[in-house]
Amino acid sequence: MLQTAVHLLPQLALYLVTALATHLVMSFGQTLIHYKLAHHPMGGQLFRSHINFHHTHYAKDHLVSSAYLGDEGNTTPYFLIPVFLIGAFSYFVLPIDLFVVEVCACAASFYAHVLFDKAYHVEGSWLQRFAWFRRKQELHFVHHRHANSNFAVIHFFWDRCFGTYRGPGTVFKTVN
Repeated sequence: MLQTAVHLLPQLALYLVTALATHLVMSFGQTLIHYKLAHHPMGGQLFRSHINFHHTHYAKDHLVSSAYLGDEGNTTPYFLIPVFLIGAFSYFVLPIDLFVVEVCACAASFYAHVLFDKAYHVEGSWLQRFAWFRRKQELHFVHHRHANSNFAVIHFFWDRCFGTYRGPGTVFKTVN
């Protein structure tokens, strides 16, 4: 039994690394698409849906509601396009077990992204009991108040990498 477990450890470690890498790639992609397409006219319909629905329903002083608003302007399909393209490529490159791990991690990451975004905007979310969630929510609300910052939904270190991070108490001087 112990011998079997010792032989499985490297495989389990590979699965864990694959799942973590997949989640980080998903998080990076979500942030990049949000930053470069959902907030720029070159994003076409994605830009219009995001700005006209999500940022219209949740702006300035009305950042939360009793139920999530804006499902009709759902931008999820736009994020799925690159996910399916990468998934198709992975299917032909990775061994089947790693591909399955990647698909499961991708689905979990995608679900977490949608869950967090909705929970940020709904009053009384069960996640409110966690300080780490309230911190992420405040960073997300900074994005809704200052749309040129904090494009991430889960991992705001990507905003630090892009130079778009803005803390909740950050005051920027305006140049006249």
